[in-house]
Amino acid sequence: MQHRKWLALIALAFPLTLPAKDLNTEERPFLEAYSGKSRDYVEENLGKPVKKESAVKPHNADQILQEKGQAVSGNGDNVEMWYYRGKIQYAPNKYFNTAELTFANDKCVNITFANKK
Repeated sequence: MQHRKWLALIALAFPLTLPAKDLNTEERPFLEAYSGKSRDYVEENLGKPVKKESAVKPHNADQILQEKGQAVSGNGDNVEMWYYRGKIQYAPNKYFNTAELTFANDKCVNITFANKK
């Protein structure tokens, strides 16, 4: 009988011992935890994303901006999007399929949740 009590106690305590990257979270705490953070910080806490994409500037973007008087000097920002699956809870037992974190110059500047596949 004593053995069962120990097993029950271990089973209850086990979720508390999981690393942060293995825990699912709610929307607001997720936004507060990762907005403005570096890529290294996000990867350390959430693990590697399931997919990464780099933003690509259209080939005639500079010409269009110059025509509109909005020319930007320099090479612009280094923009990258990271995708995570099933990390964000929006209701009991319901999770967004995808969380997209957008980084500009190594800083998380936008977080989007979606149920796209």
